[in-house]
Amino acid sequence: MKKLRFTLLLFVLGFRLVAQSPDLNVQSEGGKLFLNHTVAPKENLYSIGRLYNISPREIAPLNGLTISSGLEIDQVIKVPLTAANFAQQGTAPADEVFVPLYHMVTEKEGLFRIGQNFNKVSVDNLKTWNGLTGESISTGQQLVIGFLRVKKDLSSLAANGIKKIGGKVNNAAPPTVETQQQTAVVNKVPDAAPQNIPAVSNTVKTDVDGAGFFKAVYQQQSRGSAAFRSEMGAGAVFKSTSGWQDAKYYALMNNITPGTIVRITNSTNNRTVFAKVLGELPPGKENEGLMIRISNAAAAELKIPDKEPTFSAEIAYAKG
Repeated sequence: MKKLRFTLLLFVLGFRLVAQSPDLNVQSEGGKLFLNHTVAPKENLYSIGRLYNISPREIAPLNGLTISSGLEIDQVIKVPLTAANFAQQGTAPADEVFVPLYHMVTEKEGLFRIGQNFNKVSVDNLKTWNGLTGESISTGQQLVIGFLRVKKDLSSLAANGIKKIGGKVNNAAPPTVETQQQTAVVNKVPDAAPQNIPAVSNTVKTDVDGAGFFKAVYQQQSRGSAAFRSEMGAGAVFKSTSGWQDAKYYALMNNITPGTIVRITNSTNNRTVFAKVLGELPPGKENEGLMIRISNAAAAELKIPDKEPTFSAEIAYAKG
């Protein structure tokens, strides 16, 4: 019975850690770069500052907080990227490493535009870091655009760090939440019971009903929110390499906090998937009148015909 309770505890903890995994996709607002961090239990501005190697005095004003402000579980905090913790060249000191940071390519983006948006990094550097032989990139592709400079002894992110910026980044894609989940669980398990760690697969779908990897996170966000919203609107699709094997579906949507999990229902057949919002819809005529764009793997699960430019969708999510 004790073993069963312990295993169930790890299972619950695992889902909590999925929801709290650091988001290493760089965001931009008013020309300033930042990361979104979802607050985990017992975290405060000081512990978050240690994780990302930035003073809490710089985090607080960006979020409309004071240095003594308390934080809520699942609250999304903007973590600034400055000269102190963001780098695109150099060799790390002995006590630091560089952790790759990413940008997911949106429609009609090219390497030059991406470089200009992220501290004017050169096209040559983008090609080198990502192992590109040409300038061809695709919507939904994850590109390394810079590096987070962290202390090896203070940040759990250091496990994915490198010492020198210059060559191709191995496995140039963000660490999966499964990897982060397993690492965190191992660090919390007493030495006496390592056999109870649940096995994790990077390719096996976690939802046999097809709704997607993020379904459990959506349920968790919904339970922890006092407000809930459901809207009807037009949806469209973007091409992505994500979701075909691991059922991780993604979306672009305005006026919603990145990292929020949304439930998307195809109004014509009532099929449903759960997707993680990466950011806002890019400006342009092709997105006028749209409420959401979803990855093509999600569209396939919803049985949306390829020939249809838009579809009618019901979007539901917990409002922060």
